[in-house]
Amino acid sequence: MGINESEFLIEIENYISSICDCKLKPRNFYNKLSKLLIDFNSIYNPDYSYFGCIEVFIELIYKLHDWIDCQAELIKQLEILSFVDIKFRFEFYITRHKRKLRDHRYSENENTERLVRRMRKVSNRYSRILVVRLDLAYKKQYHHLIDVADLDNDMRILRQRINNQDRIFSGLIEYAWALEQGVKKGYHCHLLLVYRGHEHKNAYGIAKRVGDVWAEITECQGYYFNCHDLDYLNQFEKMGRLGIGMIYRDDAGQVDNMLTTIQYLVRPEKEQQHLRVKVCKRMRTFG
Repeated sequence: MGINESEFLIEIENYISSICDCKLKPRNFYNKLSKLLIDFNSIYNPDYSYFGCIEVFIELIYKLHDWIDCQAELIKQLEILSFVDIKFRFEFYITRHKRKLRDHRYSENENTERLVRRMRKVSNRYSRILVVRLDLAYKKQYHHLIDVADLDNDMRILRQRINNQDRIFSGLIEYAWALEQGVKKGYHCHLLLVYRGHEHKNAYGIAKRVGDVWAEITECQGYYFNCHDLDYLNQFEKMGRLGIGMIYRDDAGQVDNMLTTIQYLVRPEKEQQHLRVKVCKRMRTFG
C-alpha cells in the first residue's frame, strides 16, 4: 500500500515539533528520522509548495541525496550531522512555521469577514433563502491513493459545474467553499450553497444530489456528509443555533445563526486543518 500523503505530512509536522521539545536525543532518533526522510523522498514533488516546517525535510533530502536510498548509510550521515545540529535546523523552521500560521490565521480572518459581508447582502436582498451545507471528503480506504493534485483537480471540476449552473446548481445565487486537511478526515472541503427560497425548499435533497455529483467526479472514491441530516439538525435546533436550511430575512435570530454557521467554513482557530502542501503557491483553498 502506498503512503497516505495527507496523514504522512501531518506526522512529519508533529514529529518536528516533538523533537524541538526534547532536551535529550530520543531513543532510536536516527532510525526514525531516516525512515521518515526515505518515505518523504518517495512522495516529494519539487513542483509542489510545502507548508512551514516541512521545508526542513526538503533541505535534508537534498543535502543527503547521495545516501537517501540506503537507510544504513543515511543513518551514518545523520549521526555525522548530529542531533544538536538537526534539532537546531528543526527549531529554525518551527519559528518560521509559527509565523506562517499567524499569517494563515490573518488570511482566514479576512476570508471570514468577506464571506459574512457577501451573505449579509444576500439575506438583505431576498425575503428567504435556502442555505445548503455539506462536507466533501475521500473514503478512508482510498486515502493512500489521493494526493493534493487529485483534490485540486476534483475541486476544479466541481467549481466549473457550479459556475456553469450545471444540473442541481441551476438557480444558485451564492456559494462558498474551503479546503482543509485533517488527521482523520484527510483532504476535505466544506461547501456552502445558497438558493432562492421561493424556488428551492428541500435542502437535504439538494445536498444529497451534490454528494452524488462529488461521487461521480471522484469516481466513487469520494463521500459526503449531509449537514441536513435530521439528527444533526436537531442538535443545533435544541440549542437555538440552527443556521442552515430556510432562512427568512425578517427573522433576525435565523439570520444571525446563519452568519455564525457560515463562519465555520474558514474559522481561523482551526489552525491544525491547514493544507500542508499545495500543487503551487497560488493554489486556491477558499472561494
